[in-house]
Amino acid sequence: MRTDDLIATLSAELAPTPPGVFWRRVAIGTAGGTLAAALLWLGSMGPRADLAEAVVAWPFWMKFFYTLTIAVTGLWLLSRAGRPGATLMPPVLTLLVPIAAMIALAGLALMEPDADTHRLLMGHTGLWCPFAIALVSLPILAGSFWSLKKLAPTRLTLAGGAAGLFAGSSGAFVYAFYCTESAAPFVAIWYSLGTGLSSIVGALLGKTALRW
Repeated sequence: MRTDDLIATLSAELAPTPPGVFWRRVAIGTAGGTLAAALLWLGSMGPRADLAEAVVAWPFWMKFFYTLTIAVTGLWLLSRAGRPGATLMPPVLTLLVPIAAMIALAGLALMEPDADTHRLLMGHTGLWCPFAIALVSLPILAGSFWSLKKLAPTRLTLAGGAAGLFAGSSGAFVYAFYCTESAAPFVAIWYSLGTGLSSIVGALLGKTALRW
């Protein structure tokens, strides 16, 4: 049998992919990982004691929207990384918006005449925060990798980094319900580092863990 005939025979037996299967796979993996992270972290550590008071203050919502916006953009990036040939530039450019906004807020806070620079930058948990976020993100990273394995990523390092970005920002979102630090400079530095650490882990693992 000639090669063209063989390809035609094999392709004739392929069933079309059911509508919506792509997003179902992404949703199951990412939502499942996020739920597991929330149950494991908040179930063991619990939410911050003053959560009821914190949710009525602007700094909490600043942290909430920063992590959530990056998580949504990370999910968009992850979904495109799972499709061969899809451009990653739109989500990458969108990602710059919340980062620039947070840097601007951090700069304004540090420019206040009576600003306590050390407290704004380090808080009480600065050196621990990025590693805590990376730890919280692990179940989300596992779920994101599961989703990507069900798709067809060809740029494995980039796909792993996208999964890590989503996992880190989602982990930061979960961690925010426990963390009492809400200063813009603190969030801009340490939350971003935690998300970046997860992205690096995802990129390093992607080349082998996402191979198909």
